Amino acid sequence: MKMKVHLLIFTMVFTAHLGLAQTFSGRSNSVAVDYTAEKRSGDLKIASSEKKETIKEALRSSTEPVYHALIIGVSNYEYAGANLPNLDKPNKDAEELYSVLTKKYNFDPSNVTLLKDPNRAEVIDTFYGLADKVTEKDNLLIFYAGHGYYDKPKDFGYWLPSDARAESTANWIPNSTIKDYISAIPSKHTLLVTDACFGGSIFKTRAVGGMSQLKVHELYKNRSRKAITSGSLTEVPDESFFVYMLIKTLDENDFDYLPASTVYSRIYEPVMNNAPSVPQFGVIQGAGDEGGDFIFIRRKE
Repeated sequence: MKMKVHLLIFTMVFTAHLGLAQTFSGRSNSVAVDYTAEKRSGDLKIASSEKKETIKEALRSSTEPVYHALIIGVSNYEYAGANLPNLDKPNKDAEELYSVLTKKYNFDPSNVTLLKDPNRAEVIDTFYGLADKVTEKDNLLIFYAGHGYYDKPKDFGYWLPSDARAESTANWIPNSTIKDYISAIPSKHTLLVTDACFGGSIFKTRAVGGMSQLKVHELYKNRSRKAITSGSLTEVPDESFFVYMLIKTLDENDFDYLPASTVYSRIYEPVMNNAPSVPQFGVIQGAGDEGGDFIFIRRKE
């Protein structure tokens, strides 16, 4: 009699477990939810823990990758006015991202440049220096938060550094210039993250399908030039829910290897539900993308 009771309890627990698993499948009301990347990263973390797999082995790389970052925040404008107001959050957001990258991920502080309220010359000079410093085996993250502008008739997008004037484009930095420097920097993977008005104008495509089906080493194998932006051709607010979710996702992540495409999938729906803009993820136009993806590597504790 006791054996039958035990068997019944086991059957109920097992059935309940299956039912629980089923509640995590399916689609949301607004966007398809694909947990393949989450599962893949989780499986990789377990395998790494059990086998003590090195980073080189996990990525199938001949060398351990070096990570560089350029983090730009522009809150204060020299010629601020009604048409170009100062912003409260970009510098604080830049500082928080710097902290997360250097404390939780494989970004050595010596390879991370934090620019607060830089002028045009400082931004261009820093890009020029990265083109000499970063090698073809390294990876580069570029982050910009500040004013942006999209000239629809001319199809021109811009970043506005601290010495920009509302009435003149002389000190504005065209997206085409950013793209040219990204093309010139010989990194293996480059990820551009922008929280600027009209940031989406830099894209060639805004849909990258099938990436969630690939394993981490397959994503890492080919060069990439991808971008995540807070919105397409629409204005984004100073109080950025996009950056909040970006930093929250990176800070709370427990997986050893986190693709940029997975970061985007985690922040997409929350931003859609809480902000007026639609975040974008895609290939940077004409910058040398070969189908790979940027991989965040969590720092070993």
